[in-house]
Amino acid sequence: MKKLIILVLAIGFVSCQSNSLKKEFNCGASSENSELKEYRDFLKHFKIEIPKSWKTTLYYDEYSSDIYTADTSKQFTDSFVVEISWKQGELTLDESFAKKINDTLQFKEKLKMVKSGFGEFKEKPMYYNLSEGSRSGMNHKFLQVYLKTNIDEYITLTSKVYGDSLVDQRICNSIEIFDNLKLIE
Repeated sequence: MKKLIILVLAIGFVSCQSNSLKKEFNCGASSENSELKEYRDFLKHFKIEIPKSWKTTLYYDEYSSDIYTADTSKQFTDSFVVEISWKQGELTLDESFAKKINDTLQFKEKLKMVKSGFGEFKEKPMYYNLSEGSRSGMNHKFLQVYLKTNIDEYITLTSKVYGDSLVDQRICNSIEIFDNLKLIE
């Protein structure tokens, strides 16, 4: 009986450790304390708080609803671009899906996978990956999070970080933005 309890606790501990993007990317406490503004996607599937001073654009069509945002007051290589998208379509988060994403990144986007994994985010199943490459002679990293929200719906959270300065910090800042996501169900 003791062994069973220890096993259950160990499994719970390991699964809790892998469920947080902040833990996966070794992010500490929030570093920016800016005034936030809440945005709701056009199709009313999610809302998110974004720094008020950032340039934010909304887009939608019949099958998707997107919010694009970036801090345009900083140099391109000191900032990052975030996209949050609701998509209609079935999504199976498994090894086959991960391979398709990796193949697309490698062959179409010419990016190399750095880190990937499965877990939970906002109590929903997720798959994340971080890839890197060069575009227009500039190094960049690309973080994608796929979040299955319903049988035929999912959300993607992406961040593009250009340049070589404070890359890990900007990825963590992206994850801070992702943490502001609230699903509307």
